Amino acid sequence: MIKLYTDAGLNTNLNLGIVSFVIRIDNKIYTDAQVQNFDDNHFLEFLALKIALKKIIKNGWNDEIVLIHSDSQIVVDSVEKNYSKHYQPILDEILQSLDHFPSYFIKHIADKDNREAHALVHQKMLTIRKYRS
Repeated sequence: MIKLYTDAGLNTNLNLGIVSFVIRIDNKIYTDAQVQNFDDNHFLEFLALKIALKKIIKNGWNDEIVLIHSDSQIVVDSVEKNYSKHYQPILDEILQSLDHFPSYFIKHIADKDNREAHALVHQKMLTIRKYRS
């Protein structure tokens, strides 16, 4: 089973969006945090999931069930319902990616249970702030 944790953060003062993910497969951990040019935190949360799923598929790791953990209630609700009032285009891309897995589950988790992905967002933000100062 693949365990996937995603997160996103937005710093409106710096006009800076960050998405991150942690992928756990067979006792191996893959992480990433990326700068994204969007000013909508909800969209960034969807984007984090989309990017992580694409990485799993690109690397051919999608032959197992994926358990998605997100601290974004809107992402979890939208994936469960296959519908989003404001984010349907990116949700459709996520749902298409999920078709590449034998099965998936999505679970809403508290921020404190999403520490690794959350820390990646903040580390990336601090690094960028440091170089922009």
